[in-house]
Amino acid sequence: MYTAIVTAPSAFLFSYPAGGSITDELLSGWLVTVREQRGDFLKITTQYGYTGWLKSWAVRQISPKESSVWDIQNQNTCKTLLLCRGTTDILKEPKVQASVLCTLFMGSSLLSLGAPEGGWRPVKTAAGICGYLPFCSLQPCPVPVPVCCLSASEQQKLRAAVIRYACSYLGTQYRWGGKTHEGLDCSGLTFMSYYMCGILIYRDAAIVEGYPVHEIPLSQIQPGDLLYFPGHIALYTGNDKYIHSTGNPASFGCVINSLNPEDKNYREDLACSLTAAGSVFP
Repeated sequence: MYTAIVTAPSAFLFSYPAGGSITDELLSGWLVTVREQRGDFLKITTQYGYTGWLKSWAVRQISPKESSVWDIQNQNTCKTLLLCRGTTDILKEPKVQASVLCTLFMGSSLLSLGAPEGGWRPVKTAAGICGYLPFCSLQPCPVPVPVCCLSASEQQKLRAAVIRYACSYLGTQYRWGGKTHEGLDCSGLTFMSYYMCGILIYRDAAIVEGYPVHEIPLSQIQPGDLLYFPGHIALYTGNDKYIHSTGNPASFGCVINSLNPEDKNYREDLACSLTAAGSVFP
C-alpha cells in the first residue's frame, strides 16, 4: 500500500478492472492510496473515501514528504493552489501568445513556483510540467473549518459560494461519473461545488453516516442545501429552484429546475419523487 498522485488532467475510476463501469473522475494533483494492482489497473481509495480501479498510467507514486506538500487536508504542510475556473491552459511563457503545455480543470491542485508577476503565476503540475497561468485562475486551498464553528454571516457566505461554483457548470453536458466542465453527473456537481469550498461530501446521491451532510426537514431547507431523489441529487438555490446535472434527454446537462408547478421549468417527475433534504449546516 502506498500514496500516489494523479498526474493526468483527469482520470476515470472504474468499478472493476478492464471493463468495469465508470464510477468517478479524479483530477490532477489529487492524492490516492493504492491498495492493489492487477495488470494495468490499480485499486485505489480517494481522500474522500471512494474506492475503485484506476489506470496505472494516470498516477505516480510519491513519498510521504511529497504527499504532505500536496495534501489539501493538511494545512500545516500543504503548499498547493486550486484552479478555480472551468478549464485553464498552462502556458509555456507568461503571455497570451505562448504555446499550451496542458489544460487542467477546476478543482485541480498545482504548486506555486513563485509570486505572481504582471498578472501571471509560475506553477508546477503533479505531472512535473512547469508553466504559467493567469493569477485569476487560482485560489488558495480552503482551510477546513467545521461549519458549526462559523458565524451566521460566514455560513451565508459559504452557502452563496457553493451555489456560485455550482452555477459555473450551467450548460455543461451530462456525463456519468464526470466532475469537470467537459461533463459531469448529478453527484459530481454537488461534490465539486462543496469541494471548492473545502468540504468533502459523499460522492453519490445518498446521505451517508461519517460524512458532513445530515437530513433536515424539507420545510427548513435553505440555499446551498441538498435535495435527494431516487438515484439523483440536486442543490437548492432558493425560491423553489434547484440546480442539478440531469441525464434526462430533454435537458441532458446542468440546468435549473423548479419544485413549483406554476414555474415553466417545473419537473413534475422530480418534485413528486423527492425523498429527503440534507445540509452540512447546523
